[in-house]
Amino acid sequence: MIHSSRQARPTSTLRRTASATPSFNTDAATFSKQFAFQHLLDSPLPSPALPSILPRHGKKPTPRLFKKAFRVCVRLSTWLLGATILYCLIRAIRSPSESSTSVTYLSLNVDQYNIGDRESVLQDAAPILLADPSKEPKWTVAIPRDASFPLKPSEYANICAQSEHLAKQLSPGHTHFHAGSRESQVATNFIDVQEAHDQGLLISPSVTEAYLDRVRDESRAGARGEKETKVQDKSLAPEVCEKSLTFLMESADAGMGKTLLGLWMAYGLARDEDRAFFIDDSNWAYGKYASFFKPPPVPPCRLPPATQRLPCPHQTRHLVVSTSTFQWVFGDLIEHRSQDRESHKAAIRKHRAFSLARAGHDALFHLATSDAEYLSNRLAEFSSTTYAQDGLTIGLHLRRGDRHPWEPQYSDSYIPPATYLAAAQSLLMHHFNPENTTLTHSAATGIAASTFLLASDDPEIYTSPDFSSAQPYVNVQRAQSQILLASKATLDAALPEPAPTPTADPAFIKFVEPNTGWEGGFFASIFWGLGNAAEGLRFARGERSERATTPPNEETLRLREYVGRAYLLELKVAGAASGGVVCGVSSFGCRVLGVMRGWSDVAEENGKWKNVDRGYTGWAGLVEED
Repeated sequence: MIHSSRQARPTSTLRRTASATPSFNTDAATFSKQFAFQHLLDSPLPSPALPSILPRHGKKPTPRLFKKAFRVCVRLSTWLLGATILYCLIRAIRSPSESSTSVTYLSLNVDQYNIGDRESVLQDAAPILLADPSKEPKWTVAIPRDASFPLKPSEYANICAQSEHLAKQLSPGHTHFHAGSRESQVATNFIDVQEAHDQGLLISPSVTEAYLDRVRDESRAGARGEKETKVQDKSLAPEVCEKSLTFLMESADAGMGKTLLGLWMAYGLARDEDRAFFIDDSNWAYGKYASFFKPPPVPPCRLPPATQRLPCPHQTRHLVVSTSTFQWVFGDLIEHRSQDRESHKAAIRKHRAFSLARAGHDALFHLATSDAEYLSNRLAEFSSTTYAQDGLTIGLHLRRGDRHPWEPQYSDSYIPPATYLAAAQSLLMHHFNPENTTLTHSAATGIAASTFLLASDDPEIYTSPDFSSAQPYVNVQRAQSQILLASKATLDAALPEPAPTPTADPAFIKFVEPNTGWEGGFFASIFWGLGNAAEGLRFARGERSERATTPPNEETLRLREYVGRAYLLELKVAGAASGGVVCGVSSFGCRVLGVMRGWSDVAEENGKWKNVDRGYTGWAGLVEED
């Protein structure tokens, strides 16, 4: 039990009872000794629960009020210091420094990025903040001067993702960062590279005048194609384009359909925005653009240096478009499968995307000389046979391989050939017997003379029993026979039996690498492995690099060129069919065929473009997977 020190202390038998008033001797020495011991004997023993009355270490105890005040001051100072640090960090990110500095995206160490040494410090292409005399935050995209053009598709995608985030931080109200529609908003804080140079925001005044002269000379000299070129006679050189759009054929997709559709849309966008249009095929997996198509129209101007060609924002004067940046370039024109496609706005966006693609188709989809000649002869055959007997031609495009339908019932397999045949039969009947009455003699003759033009990436589909059984009623032919994708069985039958090689050891058998065909359809692993089996295996294991360190060899490019030419010829023949085309919209080839047929065949309920994939209604364009 603890007692208060204010109560009367009990008498202890261990110490003497002290009188209220001690007696003192008059002798000084005696007095001193008596006082020292008497004081201690009269004091109570220290309590373990109460503070000691003896001073500690000779110091006076600190008042309690002073301790509380000191603790409050320490806490306030800590809070103020933390708030100041947080404010400085946010200010460094959201606004440029008042000093002559320029920082890379989300960089907090401003001092290490002096604007005067910007182009030598910058290691990777990235959006950067600029010091503006008006104190208004500005930004641009800086590309190192020694970077090769074009950058990798993933690098362009990273630039756009970082730029979009930075633009939203500087202008929270402006959320649109793409071309989506004609009324789309722009990044108000963005300044083009050339304008930043002219205003001295990208290069500090400390840079030598000779360096500035070199920058101006390169801006005038510009570039064309994949490398910058020096012009000897500047009086004969065209001026740098006021605005331009460069489309990169390079893509991570092994197929050609998405690249082709994006190319056409990019051309239509460049035409609507009065931009000079250029094509870069320096890293295209299929080789050179001229191996497949006639050269595009030549602009009357030339490209600026590579440091001025940016993937975003869309308002930049010299835009670079890649399959990896479609979402930033076309914006709302790219839908998702789960989006509402029945609304009025969705219909307007789809028609806008289709119009852009159709403009590119009309201007660019002209085959090279050799294939164009075959196409002309092939179409002429129908005039002397099918059309001469009042028949129709109907194209059937069956995509298999690694592209599966969106329809849930067939998402892990393929739509049966019978479904395509039924849709083609309905096109015939709608043409020859729209009232669904008894067939006339002329209608029956026309149906019998009609031809189904079969185009597929699977060589075994041509011998399918479904199409064989349809032969007595309608003629089924390959769309083209100029270039054929062979199956393994066909390749084995075409090669002669190798003669036995005499060896010292009769048990020794020489290994011969087996043939690899296209049975089952087009697979990306087979495409990347053409002429280089190791590359195909790396892709199958997910180890293939985005851009090979060594370019593909001549044999690989030759095989890939055959695959691409066969694909384009089949689309050309099937798309030109007089009676219409049947396909599954999950494949890009089907969407390309829709552009070839025209908007009326795609939009009308009884149009001549029939989609048999019930996982999506209507033309898809550049629809993304969910």
